[in-house]
Amino acid sequence: MKFLFNLVKYAWRALNFIRDVVMNLFFLVFILLTLTLFSLFFSHKASVTELVGDQGALRLNLDGYLTDNRDENVTWQKALQEVNSENVPMQISTFDVVYAIENAKDDERIKGLVLDLNFFEGADLPALDYVGNALRHFKTSGKPVIVHADNYTQAQYYLASFADEIYLNPVGAVDIKGMTAKNLYFKSMLDKLEITPHIFRVGTYKSAVEPFLRDDMSPEAKANAALWMNGMWDNYKQQVAQNRKIQTSQVLPDANRYLQELKTLNGNDTRYAVQRQLVTTLATPSEMNEKLTALFGKDEDGLAKQVDFDIYLAALPDRITGTEKEFNIAVVNVEGTIIDGESDNQDVGGDTIVQLLHQAQTDERIKALVLRVNSPGGSAFASEKIRQELTALQKKGKPVVVSMGGMAASGGYWISSTADYIVADKNTLTGSIGIFAMFPTFEKTAKNIGVAADGVSTSPLADISPLETLSKEVKDIYQLEIEHGYDEFLRVVSEGRHMTKEQVDQVAQGQVWLGQDAVKHRLVDELGNFDAAVLKAFELATKDLPEDKKPDYSVSWLIDEPQGIRAWLKELRSEAGALIQTSLLDAVGVPKNVKTVQQQLGVLSRFNDPKGQYLYCLNCGSVK
Repeated sequence: MKFLFNLVKYAWRALNFIRDVVMNLFFLVFILLTLTLFSLFFSHKASVTELVGDQGALRLNLDGYLTDNRDENVTWQKALQEVNSENVPMQISTFDVVYAIENAKDDERIKGLVLDLNFFEGADLPALDYVGNALRHFKTSGKPVIVHADNYTQAQYYLASFADEIYLNPVGAVDIKGMTAKNLYFKSMLDKLEITPHIFRVGTYKSAVEPFLRDDMSPEAKANAALWMNGMWDNYKQQVAQNRKIQTSQVLPDANRYLQELKTLNGNDTRYAVQRQLVTTLATPSEMNEKLTALFGKDEDGLAKQVDFDIYLAALPDRITGTEKEFNIAVVNVEGTIIDGESDNQDVGGDTIVQLLHQAQTDERIKALVLRVNSPGGSAFASEKIRQELTALQKKGKPVVVSMGGMAASGGYWISSTADYIVADKNTLTGSIGIFAMFPTFEKTAKNIGVAADGVSTSPLADISPLETLSKEVKDIYQLEIEHGYDEFLRVVSEGRHMTKEQVDQVAQGQVWLGQDAVKHRLVDELGNFDAAVLKAFELATKDLPEDKKPDYSVSWLIDEPQGIRAWLKELRSEAGALIQTSLLDAVGVPKNVKTVQQQLGVLSRFNDPKGQYLYCLNCGSVK
C-alpha cells in the first residue's frame, strides 16, 4: 500500500512538473508574441515621427554597440527598455549614425551635437574612425560637438576625443590601459574528457585551431598578433593625441611613469585624466545640464533641449528605402561568421548573400557594387559561392569594389580577393590566408561510460564515426583536401591580386595583417573608408564616360527582407533564442567568464560547411 501511495505521489509530482513546463512554455510564447506586437507598434510610431521647429542639440545616445547592419526590427530588448526603462545594449548601425550626423550638419533645427556615451559598449576602430570623421566634418558647420560620461572606457574615449569638449564626472575616470587579445585554450580539458581533436590545417601562423591543440599561444601566433596589435595601438594613440592636441605619451604614459605621476596625486585618477589633458573639465550631471541649457535652451521639463538619435533618424528619409536614381551603386553587407544556407541573427548565410548579389546582377539600374565585408570568415563552401556570384556580376560589366570594415580575414578575404578594387581601413584586420578542418572523436570518452561502436563497412572510407578513431586513410584524405584548399586559396588570391602564388604564400600561411601593412603587401589597393569605396565604384562604372556626361548616382542598400509569415517567424525565432538564452544564463547566475567560454565554443557549433572545411580567423575579434 505504501508503495502504491509513493508511486501515486511521485507520479503526481511528475505531472505537476510537466504541467509547469508546458505552462511556462505557453507563457513564454505569449510574452514573445506581446513583445513582437510592441515591436510593430513602436516601429510604426517611429516611422511617422515629425520634427518641427528648433530641436536644440542632436543627442547621440549610443546605448549599445556599433555594427554595419541595423537591427531591422524593434526587438524584445527595445520593448523591455520602453516598458521598464532598462538600459539594454542595442545593435546600432554605424551607417545610420553617420547618416544622422551628416543630415544634422545642415539642418537648421539642430544647433549642435551631444554625445552621451554612458551606455556605449564600443565598436572596432574602423567604425569609430568612420563616425569620428563624420563628427570632424560636422564641426565645419560651426556647431559645437560636446561629449559627456560618468566614466570613459577605452573605446568610449576614442570616439569622445573627436569632440570639441569632453566632460567627465568629478569622481569618474578615463580607463585607457592599452590593448590585449586573449584566447581560451582547451587542450587539457579535452585530454581530461579524452576527446581526440583530429586537426587538418595548412599555414605556419594558422592559429584558429590552436585552442584545441595547445594550452597556450604558439610563438609564431604570438609574434604575428604582436605585430598587428602594436600597430593598432600606435594608431589609437596617434589619433587621440591628434584630436586632443597633446603628446602621444600623455594618452598612456609607460607603466613606471603612470605609477609615479598617479602617486603624486594620491591615486586620484580623475585629476590624473585632467592633468594629461584627456578631458576639458569635470562636471556633475546638474552642471552638465546647465552647460547644455545655456547652449541649446530648455525643454518643457526644464532640461536641456535635445532630440534623441533614434527619433531624429526616424524623421529622416530612410537611407535604405530612399529614392533610387537610374544610376545606382548597390551595397551588400557581409557581416559576421559566414555559414552555409540562409543568414540568421548572428551569422551571414552564403545563400542569402548570393540572392542579394543575383538581385544586383539583374537590376539594370545597378551599375556597380560595393561589397562591405566585416567578417572573420567561416565556411569555405559558402565563401566560394559568394565569390562565384561576384565573378558573375563582374562578367556582366558591373565593377565590384570591396570596403573592408573591422575585419575581412580568411573567408572574408577569400570573397574579397577577386574584386576589381579593395579599400581597407588602416586598422582593418585582414589576410589570414589559410584553411583548416576539425573532426573530434569520442571513442575514449564513450569507452569510459561503457559505450562502444561496432559493425561492418564496405570500405574503410565509409567507416567514419565520432565514436571511433579515424583511420589513416581517412586522415590522409582530409589532409590532402585541406592542402588542395590552401592551394586554391593561393590561386584565387594570385589571380585576383595579380601576384604569383609564391608571392601570395609569403604573406599567407594564416598571417593576419593590419590594413596599413596589407596595402604594402598588395593584399589591398587603398587605405580609406566606406565613402572612398563608393567613389571608386562610381569611378570604375563611369570610366568610359567624359566628365560632363557622368550621371548623378544614388547608393542602394540591398538587404534580406523576408515577407509575410516568414518575416514574422524569423523575428520570433531570433527573439526567442536571445530571450531564452539570456534568461537561462542569468537565472542560474552564470558568471561572465563562463559566458565567454560558451561564446567561443559556440562559434564551432555554428560551423556547417558541407565538406567540413573552414576559412576562419578566431583571433581577429578578441581585441579589447
